[in-house]
Amino acid sequence: METGQHPQLFLAGCFAMLCTGIAAGKIIGVLSLGALMLPFILLLLVAVLLVWRRSHLCWLVFLLLFMAAGMVRFVVTDKLPGQDISHFACQEVKVTGTLRAEPRVTEDLTGQKKLRYEIDLSKVKVTGQEQEASGGMYVYSHANPQEIPTVQVGDEIQASGKVRIPQGYQNPGQLDTKALLKAQGITASLSTGKRGITVTPKDTKAFARWIISIREHYRNQLGKVMSKEDAAAVFAMLFGGYEGIKPELLQDFTATGIVHILSVSGSHISLLAAVMAWLSGLLRLPKGITAVMVMGAITLYSILSGCVPPVIRSGIMGGLTFLALALEREKTAGYILLLTGMVMVAISPLLLFHISFQLSFLATAGLLFLAPGIRQWLRGHQVPELAAGSLAITIGAQVMALPVLAWYFNQLSFSSLLANLLAVPVIELILVAALFAGLAALVLPLVGAVLFTGVSLLLGFVAEILRILARLPASQIWVPSPNVLGGAVYYLLLGWFLLKKEQQKFFCQQLGRQRRFWAAAGALGILVVGGWRYGQTPELSVHFVDVGQGDCCLVVTPKGHAFLFDTGGTRDGAFDVGGRVVVPYLLHYGVRSLDAVFLTHAHEDHAAGCGSILHKLPVGKVYTGAEGLSAYARSMGLGDNDPVLSKLEAARQGSRLQIDGVTIEVLYAPVLSADMAAGNEASNVYRVSYGGASFLLTGDLTKEREQSLLQEGINPESTVIKAGHHGSDTSSSEEFLQAVHPRWAVFCVGRDNSFGHPKESVLKRYQGMGSKIYRTDEDGAVVFHTNGRKMQVETYGS
Repeated sequence: METGQHPQLFLAGCFAMLCTGIAAGKIIGVLSLGALMLPFILLLLVAVLLVWRRSHLCWLVFLLLFMAAGMVRFVVTDKLPGQDISHFACQEVKVTGTLRAEPRVTEDLTGQKKLRYEIDLSKVKVTGQEQEASGGMYVYSHANPQEIPTVQVGDEIQASGKVRIPQGYQNPGQLDTKALLKAQGITASLSTGKRGITVTPKDTKAFARWIISIREHYRNQLGKVMSKEDAAAVFAMLFGGYEGIKPELLQDFTATGIVHILSVSGSHISLLAAVMAWLSGLLRLPKGITAVMVMGAITLYSILSGCVPPVIRSGIMGGLTFLALALEREKTAGYILLLTGMVMVAISPLLLFHISFQLSFLATAGLLFLAPGIRQWLRGHQVPELAAGSLAITIGAQVMALPVLAWYFNQLSFSSLLANLLAVPVIELILVAALFAGLAALVLPLVGAVLFTGVSLLLGFVAEILRILARLPASQIWVPSPNVLGGAVYYLLLGWFLLKKEQQKFFCQQLGRQRRFWAAAGALGILVVGGWRYGQTPELSVHFVDVGQGDCCLVVTPKGHAFLFDTGGTRDGAFDVGGRVVVPYLLHYGVRSLDAVFLTHAHEDHAAGCGSILHKLPVGKVYTGAEGLSAYARSMGLGDNDPVLSKLEAARQGSRLQIDGVTIEVLYAPVLSADMAAGNEASNVYRVSYGGASFLLTGDLTKEREQSLLQEGINPESTVIKAGHHGSDTSSSEEFLQAVHPRWAVFCVGRDNSFGHPKESVLKRYQGMGSKIYRTDEDGAVVFHTNGRKMQVETYGS
């Protein structure tokens, strides 16, 4: 490749290597800036030398240089300053800061209001000493509706409580909440409980307050002419968010693959830009006016959306790209997209791990590089122009983003093709009409009300279309989660088809010169992989899933039969752990059905998630404790007549299930008596064995029940134990642990939980037994792999 040839391909390579370096920096995580600067400087000097000598290897050195630059940028950005609020984790403090966004109000099932304030820190007071502080923070408080304080963006906020590090569910395939918040500048959180906050009004941020008042104007106007749920749906289409939307409508948006429309992202920018470009074409306007209309619409929407970072990023990336398209500079649009993406991740490397950026960039890339070819092919097969254009955009975006969609969601929606043909054009009309209606209502309230009424009717039409499409056969299909190698191969193949013929010819020539080497390397690779696969002994895998303060364990036999032991859940029922954590985890590992679910007892943190699982996946049987059917129905949030309850059956002590060489035993199943309380006292104990490896699952079994188990002559000896009751001192007696004698112990606990689990005394008890300890709050999901003799352990904590 001669110097200066194929500049767009070279730019794409540089961007890819910059991203690779950032990802490598996150994965390695232990390298210091000093250790990275030396190779970076050496590569820079080599690059200068090769450019001076006009070497044909310049391009290769520059790619390596961009990779090194990515690693350096990640290390620099990831390290927080010494005064960042995150360094005060687990300490009781009083913080002072400035409100940076509108307070968010949510409501739990009891009607209790919970407020979230997003503030930029200026001061922190610890043990009477006040000092400077920096970083962003979420402050949570509870309040009755009449006690919610009046506060505006820019006001000074004071709050007291314990500093916590934000932490989501640390499971593969799940969004990295900590990284997402860090990319937004949020590094800690604090809960004031019912103490609330102290507000000092400040006359600042007039522009931000004006934007919020405009958004509030839209919310009020929508609420005047349509139901609360419909108003929430239209507001979400305009500005993002899921609050207040009917669950059924949200599920239909998800099932048809267009739920991104309810999040502020590049899709909104694309819709507005496309509508403006179409309108300009319809009116036969000059290119210059078209460009002004496109940029004007994007700028106006960005302002109305609050100028939040996702909108700004999407607006810059999409706006510049569509500007080039509007001026019929398709080739320039490709350069702009690559340069914009490169600058964004160079400035903020953590953006690379943000799903909003990933999908926005890939969808725009699909629109630019794939959609034109797809549209041309469809038109060549007699597909009408309107349908060909819509299908090309949808297919191009999905094909380009497929590995990301598969990793996070494990599903591909065929109904999205129909949804983009039938529903999205109407949603475009809703978006544009609602924006115009809100502006019109500022001067002509009656006109605004009439337009919003029409928007409400259109929303009803969209909801009905999506309801029908979501229930079509094969509306959603499961796709496997790719690994890093699979994703790299996918994009390399995709990139090959995007190359021009002369570029493909060049690479073929380069490969042809070394064909013997590549043939030998390929043969060796096949032999190594084939030999490794042939030599593998069938393995049992046992996954202790991070479900926060709860228990959930997935067991997959050597031939792929899957069983679940407890399903997690939250006590207030405000978050569907089963549907939003456990089911995605199962799909990520290719588990699309369960042979059986074994529940230790009916407490919500062990059984609440089961209701969603039963409704979303095929399940054989559900074995329970002795509390009775109604106790489990209440825990799962199901009606007493829900048909899935027919799957429930009380487990019988001593029963066994053997499959693929794996034995599942109901080791202990206490029967409730008049003097025995339901709940922890009723916990069943299960043991899973494969060869010489065994796993003991005790639920919340109390010390008294542990003693009863031993007195019955039951031998609980096991290789791995799931620590009883999340490490509470009500479980894990010395005598019981001596009988189990575990080599490994897993504590299923939520980070900074209010119960203080696991107790220090219990941890010391296990350590005294010589057990290796894992904790889901620190290690994330803990996965054991065993062939019955050897044991391997993987963790997924960040």
